[in-house]
Amino acid sequence: MESLLIYVMILLLNVFEFSSGIVYNKREKENHFVCSSEEVPTDSQIIKLFLSMDSLKVYCSIRHENKDTSRARLSVFTSGGLAPKLIISNSTYLEDFHFNLSLFNNRALWFIDIPRESITVNTDIAAVEEWIIKVTMHEGLNIYDTEGTLLDLVREPILQWTLGPEMSNSQVKNLFPHLIDIKVVKCPCANDVALFGFILNSTYNGVYIGKTSSGFWEYNETTWYDLTDIIYSQLKDEHQGLTIIDMVLTNHFLVILTSLGLFVSSDLRYPVTSQMQLSRADFCGFERVDYIKGKLWYNEKCFANKESFEVDYVTITFDRKRTLSESSSCFYSKEPFLHWLPCLPSIITSARFLPHVVTFLIDQETKTGIYLFHNRNSKRTYVSVSVLKNEIPNSQPKFPNFQFPISFSNPVGMVFHPRSHFLYVYGNQVWISMDGGNTFELVCDFLSNYVRKTAHSFYTSEISLITQNGRIYMTKAGLTRYTKSGRFVDNIFTLYYDHLGFIHKLTPERFDTDLSRSGSGSSSNIFGTPPDLGFDTALAPQFLSPNEMIFFAYVPLSEPNSKLYKRKFKNIHIGKVINYSKNGNAYIRKLLVHTNGPLGFHTSVLTEITEHFGAENFKDSPCVYASLKISYTGNIFYHIEITTRASYAKFTVEDVEKTVVRPGYSSFLITEFRDLKNVLSLATMPNQIKSTLLFPVRSWFLYNFGSTKGRNWTISLKPCNYWVQQDDHNILSLNVVKYLDVGNKENYELKLIPNTRGMKLLQVPPVIVVVGNPALLEVKTEGYYDVTDSYHLKVHIASKFFQKGSTSLSMIMWEASTSCSVTTLLPIMKSSCSYLKTLHHIPGRQIPREDWISGVHKDSRGFNMIKTLPINYRPPSNMGISIPLTDNIYHADPSKPRPRSLFHKSKVTGKFKQCDNVPSREMCNCTEHQKFSHAVAFSDCKEKQDSWSATQCLAVDLCICFIQVHRFKFPVIQYPVALEIFTEKEKFAVKPPYLVTMTEVNMRQNWQLKHNMPENVKKMKDFLEPLLNTSVYNPLGLNISIRGSELFHFKVSVVPGVSFCNLEEEFQIYVDEVPLPFPGHMLIAVATSVVLGGLIFVAFIFQMHNIHLWRAFCRYLKERLQTHQL
Repeated sequence: MESLLIYVMILLLNVFEFSSGIVYNKREKENHFVCSSEEVPTDSQIIKLFLSMDSLKVYCSIRHENKDTSRARLSVFTSGGLAPKLIISNSTYLEDFHFNLSLFNNRALWFIDIPRESITVNTDIAAVEEWIIKVTMHEGLNIYDTEGTLLDLVREPILQWTLGPEMSNSQVKNLFPHLIDIKVVKCPCANDVALFGFILNSTYNGVYIGKTSSGFWEYNETTWYDLTDIIYSQLKDEHQGLTIIDMVLTNHFLVILTSLGLFVSSDLRYPVTSQMQLSRADFCGFERVDYIKGKLWYNEKCFANKESFEVDYVTITFDRKRTLSESSSCFYSKEPFLHWLPCLPSIITSARFLPHVVTFLIDQETKTGIYLFHNRNSKRTYVSVSVLKNEIPNSQPKFPNFQFPISFSNPVGMVFHPRSHFLYVYGNQVWISMDGGNTFELVCDFLSNYVRKTAHSFYTSEISLITQNGRIYMTKAGLTRYTKSGRFVDNIFTLYYDHLGFIHKLTPERFDTDLSRSGSGSSSNIFGTPPDLGFDTALAPQFLSPNEMIFFAYVPLSEPNSKLYKRKFKNIHIGKVINYSKNGNAYIRKLLVHTNGPLGFHTSVLTEITEHFGAENFKDSPCVYASLKISYTGNIFYHIEITTRASYAKFTVEDVEKTVVRPGYSSFLITEFRDLKNVLSLATMPNQIKSTLLFPVRSWFLYNFGSTKGRNWTISLKPCNYWVQQDDHNILSLNVVKYLDVGNKENYELKLIPNTRGMKLLQVPPVIVVVGNPALLEVKTEGYYDVTDSYHLKVHIASKFFQKGSTSLSMIMWEASTSCSVTTLLPIMKSSCSYLKTLHHIPGRQIPREDWISGVHKDSRGFNMIKTLPINYRPPSNMGISIPLTDNIYHADPSKPRPRSLFHKSKVTGKFKQCDNVPSREMCNCTEHQKFSHAVAFSDCKEKQDSWSATQCLAVDLCICFIQVHRFKFPVIQYPVALEIFTEKEKFAVKPPYLVTMTEVNMRQNWQLKHNMPENVKKMKDFLEPLLNTSVYNPLGLNISIRGSELFHFKVSVVPGVSFCNLEEEFQIYVDEVPLPFPGHMLIAVATSVVLGGLIFVAFIFQMHNIHLWRAFCRYLKERLQTHQL
């Protein structure tokens, strides 16, 4: 009973603690479920799912070594009414699906079948972000969570191509003796899709590339291709010495640098043939000796849902001095990489003493070009930033050049961390810039060693630095601290991060994967036990306060200068923990470098004690029960004498490199044993000693941080000290993409929960916010500590300017340990139109789904409100019902005759679009999207009409929606045109400042709009109508009256300037049962014409026979008057 109560309490604590959001860094992630698309899930270490044109089928079971235990646990959950949930997400998408509660075929498997349309309706080839999946039993509690990936095989561009003839395993193995290096590149949006290239020596020719879609987890899952003949087809004569030098895989193109030239693929989104086609880019004056020393540089960005301002750039640099006939040794180009421009403007290229361009990168966020220059004569290195104007760098720098110290003598390259604004310059030192190259901060210094290449993970923000001697160092994006991962003895290897951030060691013969989560600091499959970061020297501790201590690193006075670096603290030790073998540890907060003493101590570290260190006892050293007298010898050393006369109080040889410590006084590191009562020492704070010191017995401590008999202290990674909580349940991605339209605002909230047992919390914000392009958006932050010492951060982002672009918003936990899986969050803010923001017409009456399927929905008077269009229907024109003049054909079928084509004008108009040049409707290849679209461009695919929007059609039926229309009786009087804007978060009625224009796409008339026009709307209307050359209306209260018949197809557009979106909507209204015209008007006209014609005819006859009626009438009157007088 007691154990059950404890379990319930723990569960409730988890519920209360994490009910408000998702928590990261709390515990090491584990794989609790085994899932696959096969009925018999393999015991793979990671969940890899693939989406094809069919539905997604997933089978899951509980992971356990014992199958019976796994089956028993699964049965317990199922009998209790519990089944897992599958959550699919990426930076812009989040949806969850529930597994069936009943077991699959009475086996120990949960099953779910998800139609492809429930995940995505798109099937076009495009750069699409790979999904992260999470199988969870208790969402929000971090219990039984298991992560994996879902890759869309239909849309990923590089997967639609065959790179060349496939190679067998034996053919691949034949290449191994000729290899000198390997190159790996990955898709920017789907890091599990990657290419593996062999770099050969001069004894073998060819271009050989491997392709994977599963992140190199298994060697046999890689397909190898021979591209040699494809390359040869682009060359004329020279075929010898062909090999890969470098590769870049952008969002839409593959760029391959070989020893015989640079080759670029066609656009991967539009496969004309199944096999890859390459074209050669020519660089005048460059030959094989130049290409071998060439390098490609690329700023990796994911362009899923690509915007007009998003474009990839690639740079090629040659390690040679340019001649007078050459414009540059550095060139860059943007996709489709047809024209390559020199990196240096023409003004700069004419300089006499031009430094070497190590690399050149385009910063898409700030629209600048960043140069890394190195002067080989002066050995100086600096960075210059130029603004791009018409895609060409300006000759004047944007900022003053940043010059690195002379110690940075071997620059190798420069790289942006993927999808971020963190710029790294690496070589024998590593520097980071967060402001686009204006300023840099030192991360690490490798002295004679240097970083030859880097590997990055956008998911975990981890960066591996691969050095020339095989040592691997790791840092986190945005942090200025780093650690050592290990060392490889392989001659040929590289590192690669998959989409989930697992690190892989790749060699030509095998692939090794680190099954522990990256950055955890635990034992690694490829690196082994985390290395001890300590160094062989003695440490002298010095108390500053009860919880603060300085450790001085001892350097013997006779140590040669060439070996001094081995006995110093370095930047790598910042943020680490000093551990003592007895007990005790301290967190290193700051590195101190001593240039003016104390002698014997060149460096020290300021630490915070999290567990007090154990001092020496009598068994370890008999001198601890003695009183001490300490005096200055006159030559930097201090003499320590035992004043206690007892024989047990004595020094031993083992006391050398131990430290005498008394709080409030300088510490003394014993350096030389004289006799049982006397030793020599070095003081850690000699300036504080003014006279001879007396330390009574039990007033001082003796610490042993020496190295004479092996070190008993180590330096290791600090355990993760912060939990990260996102309060928004609609955000599951750490690197979410947010869209901000004109005038819109976004809020981003974060909570940092300290996990710092025994450590003092500094009341300073533990997170800093860095905006990649501050000129694009307005960003404000506010933060506060609550009563539990948790830090709450709120970021307010607003779009204040009518300027398109994107910027990263980096939130860096600067004090977080590198062992935390999450130290940096990188949401992307786009000042642009969200692809989910749409304009919709809301019909005035709703029809149930079953009525749309049946095609009949009658009102209270028995009038069917649904109309079916005839085949090849065209609406009438102003010339008559039987004389259509529009080019739009509805419910098109090329195999059937076209009605209403009796007149010449009707015969020459009317054009098929989707059905052009096909014999039947079945061959029109109308997609489901085109069938329910109301766009006039897809009118061929329409069969029936309605006034519903495309999104509403989705909720009914893909085909039925498209073949039915709201049917109205004549006349339509003041039909309300209700418009709403839908976003990913909300929907709202369209009203000022949103104004609209409205047209009838078939040029029909007999319709009229009415709207309200307040004074502010009138001013905007008067301003916009001359610019747009069309009428502008207020959408609030807009209504339409129609006095024509049959189909009216309207297009509504929001005027530009109030949104980045091209908001348009089309809807149709069918007017039926138009009464016959009343004949009275015609009869009156005919009768009047007949009477007038008869009178004219009679008058004409009288005129011909010279009959003058007026004269006869006058004469008659005169005769009557005369007769009356008589």
